[in-house]
Order: sequence, then C-alpha cells, then structure tokens
Amino acid sequence: MALNHINITVGTQPTLLLSMPNGVGYVAVQIQNRDTAPVYLGDSAITVASGANGGQILAPSATVQIWMHGNDSIYAVSTAGTTAGAVCLVYSA
Repeated sequence: MALNHINITVGTQPTLLLSMPNGVGYVAVQIQNRDTAPVYLGDSAITVASGANGGQILAPSATVQIWMHGNDSIYAVSTAGTTAGAVCLVYSA
C-alpha cells in the first residue's frame, strides 16, 4: 500500500474527488477543505441544495475522514468553486 495525496479544485458542479479501484478493501480517506467556503460531499448527484440537506458539509479549514472501498466514488461541490487545489485528500491504498 502506498500513501497518496491529491489536491483538487472543486467547482459549482459535482467534481470527482476520488474513485477507489476495484478490489481495494476499506480505506480511511482524509479530506481537508483549505478554502473559505463550505464544500459539500456526496455522490455524483450532489448539489449545493442537496448537500445542505443531506450531504456531508466540509466547513472552511475543516477535515473529515470517510471510509471507502473498491468501486466507491466521492464527489464534491462548492457554492462558488474553490481556489486551485484547495481540497486535499490523503489515503493509503
């Protein structure tokens, strides 16, 4: 297993953060929002409106841990889009 990190710019439409390869067991993924606006986490249908009502809200300067396994994908959206590379993921897979 190797340690991986990704810096992503999240837009106003669903942005794929990570898609785990097939066959990967459960992996803890740390997601940090280094922007000044909230980022909403969810599936490919996440919107700012649906995120506020049911998705995970990643507040500015906050970190959240989620568990993913093979074939899981996580998306994000932001009300105005984030600055370049403002969302950071760290995981080992």
